[in-house]
Amino acid sequence: MITTKANSSLGELIRHHRKQAEMTLVQLEKLTDVDKASISRIESGQVKRPSLVNIQKIGCILKISSEEIIERYIEVEERDEVLFTIFDKLIQGEKNISIISNVAMKVLQSPVVDSIELVKRLYEKVTIIEKPSIKLALFQLIINYSRAHGIMPYIAKSMLQVYLIERDDFSKFRSTYVSGKGILFFEDFLSSEERGLMYYKLGVHAYYLCIFEESVDLGRKALDAEISDNRMRANTIYFVCNCYYYLGDYEQTKKYLTLYNEYSLPEVKDNTKLIEAALHSANGKHQLAISVLQENLPYCGDDTLLHVVNLLIILHLQTKNLSEIEMLFHLERRLLSIPCVTPFLQAELAHYYKLRGDYYIVTERIEEGINCYLEAAAGYAKVDLIAKESDCLRLILNIHTNKKETMDVSTIEKLETYHNYKVKTSNL
Repeated sequence: MITTKANSSLGELIRHHRKQAEMTLVQLEKLTDVDKASISRIESGQVKRPSLVNIQKIGCILKISSEEIIERYIEVEERDEVLFTIFDKLIQGEKNISIISNVAMKVLQSPVVDSIELVKRLYEKVTIIEKPSIKLALFQLIINYSRAHGIMPYIAKSMLQVYLIERDDFSKFRSTYVSGKGILFFEDFLSSEERGLMYYKLGVHAYYLCIFEESVDLGRKALDAEISDNRMRANTIYFVCNCYYYLGDYEQTKKYLTLYNEYSLPEVKDNTKLIEAALHSANGKHQLAISVLQENLPYCGDDTLLHVVNLLIILHLQTKNLSEIEMLFHLERRLLSIPCVTPFLQAELAHYYKLRGDYYIVTERIEEGINCYLEAAAGYAKVDLIAKESDCLRLILNIHTNKKETMDVSTIEKLETYHNYKVKTSNL
């Protein structure tokens, strides 16, 4: 039996498979419409750059995998247009990241065209690929190649693209922020619009992680950059406004709230009412804050309903108006139907369960409270808010500590179940 080595040439590969099929050159000629003399020259290596069309015809008849064909073919092909054609076909259906990356690297190594032009063309093609894992691999390839060749703009652009993909994994939100900040060292090589997008995304990211001073700085830089998207500018003003609120700078909060109100977007009214109520509450005007929120509650959209309900629960707990909290729980079906497509909504849903747990503990419904704290902890873990997850678990332990009681078997079993769930999900 004839075997072929992994490092065999394209011609040797074809000859191996033809012999395995017990097929003569004449027979292969009839089946492929490629003359036997050309096939013979390809097998012997006399044709340095065989036609890709002919090679694919031969590969199809001999049942050679497209991966094997392409791996060997790109060893002898240097023309950028041919390589880009192969690349374009691969990204339309090929799932093998390794073979796509090999073709991409061969494209960049083409001696025919300037390196910067090749990187630019490859970058533009990668941006429209849909599968995130392939995009990540190719952008990382561009970063590595650009570093080796001093092509600074495409280090910056590709790093930004990698960050934008990786930040969609909410379970690694904290580490993604740290790595994303590395783009700031290359910000001068981005266009004004790209810098605006970078500052905006990092600013929102920092706000979510409660790093409010950094968020304000990034948000203000985003507003100074070129952000053509009207909603993005409005969202930037809104998260800066919120940051100032949490930093206790209520004058700046009001200033940015005024700027935010200039936008005629559907969510602006709800968000404005929410901040106004929060400001009333911060100034000790709890009943006024409750009144503002209650008045707006029937008209809230999905983006703000969770926030409004949570703030109302907080205010009712502070004012010991527990019957009103029970009324808010009637909205739970709608609350749970809201798609948690952002880390903010996922965190706010976890916060809802935590507040519900607080309510149950106050009303001495301990088991229900523990269940809610565990639900909240799991929700916070999904979006990498480990400190808040730990706080929820600590609240469970404190229930028995405060009562000076030994933890009952039911609670221990629930904590063990939660621990096992965490171990299982962390290994996925």
